[in-house]
Amino acid sequence: MKPSTTQATHTGMPRCIGESMRRFHVALKKNYNHMKKVISIIVVLIFFAANVCLAQTKGESILVDGKSIHYLLMGDKNRKLGQPLIILESNHASNAETWNKVIDLLGKNTPVLAYDRAGIGQSDSFEELPTPENRTRQLKNLLTELNLEPPYILVGHGWGGILIKDFAQSYPEQVEGMVYLDPVDESSSFEKMVAIFDKEGWDGEKVAREYFDLRKKRFQQAPEGIKKEAQVMFDFAKGERRKSELYDFPKIPSAILAGGKQVVFMENPFEPKLSVDYLQMVNLLHKNRIAEFTTQILNSEDSEMVLLSNYSHYLHLQEPEKIASSILSKYYGDPAKKLVKAAQLYDSERFAKYLEGLEMHTASGKIPEATINMLGYDQLRKDQPAHALALFTYNLNRNPNSANVYDSMGDGLVALGKTQEAVAYYEKAVLLGEKSQHNDLGIFKKNLARVNGEK
Repeated sequence: MKPSTTQATHTGMPRCIGESMRRFHVALKKNYNHMKKVISIIVVLIFFAANVCLAQTKGESILVDGKSIHYLLMGDKNRKLGQPLIILESNHASNAETWNKVIDLLGKNTPVLAYDRAGIGQSDSFEELPTPENRTRQLKNLLTELNLEPPYILVGHGWGGILIKDFAQSYPEQVEGMVYLDPVDESSSFEKMVAIFDKEGWDGEKVAREYFDLRKKRFQQAPEGIKKEAQVMFDFAKGERRKSELYDFPKIPSAILAGGKQVVFMENPFEPKLSVDYLQMVNLLHKNRIAEFTTQILNSEDSEMVLLSNYSHYLHLQEPEKIASSILSKYYGDPAKKLVKAAQLYDSERFAKYLEGLEMHTASGKIPEATINMLGYDQLRKDQPAHALALFTYNLNRNPNSANVYDSMGDGLVALGKTQEAVAYYEKAVLLGEKSQHNDLGIFKKNLARVNGEK
């Protein structure tokens, strides 16, 4: 299916926001007594109109299960075998274009996909509920239609953090790393919230219910697709339609970035107040969120947490440089671990092809010659001589003046029964070893003598 391209430009105030403001003034002139209701509606209209305006920028669309899905795809033209694709999963009610600043900073050769989930932005709605399981299936089908194979680096903001967990739990072998931006955590669940408030000496259930009702009102005037996703999110928080393990972090190298400042949603000042101080309540919840993130990271391997003290929820809009840096950290990952995993995943021919493109997603200087050599001998011990020779060849191309690398090439060829071909490499190892007075020169000479005796 060939994607179609859509584009729109805007000057001055976006038309959709201007229209919302016009409606606001008309409503006030008509009936001042309805001011409370109008304020509530206009805040929502401006919020969602801005979201729609953002969605009207350059992008492409493709049919997935008969529905049009809008997406942004960058850096995929020359993607190499095993090069990760970064998938950006937005918060609820947000679209792909909220990631524009981050995408620019990731670099033009970094494969990255952002998209509008079904019912959000420019994407069509599905009849099915937008549960995490259904979102995972929809994303998987989108990747299939776009022919975007794993591995993946998953990045999730807010509710998107729950969605990438579901995907990672469904396809753990396809996910190489995960980055969470202020993700939804267990402290936002109704049950946990009640416990937190009870501990504070409040009527936990009453306060939690008031807070849930207050937040739900933000979506009363929202477009249907956004409203449906919000309802699933609230049902999830109440323990309905959810997998409890989605609050846990998969055992995949991860980074959690959290804002040090709690977001305070713009509430209608004319609505009834909560039975407790609103700011005190959100600060209490925020402290528990940070504690929960810390606990999760301490129980994980190859993971980290970054607290951005001066920022709140939309970190990728406020600090795109730091977000891009954290994403690239997982994208590059641990080179040695990447090589071990690739050797297990690919046959020797594809492994050699993987090595050809390795520098696209690993800084070559980060893999020392000795490390590659060690990994090569590890493959020999595992009776994988073809994989070992691929590593030794890769090392030789990067270190053409190393006596040790030539000696290793000889060992790799001998392991494959190519003794005659090994002689030239052992001879070169001895020659370079004599010039540099290499500590292992004696070993190089013994290896050369051995193969000469076997000829």
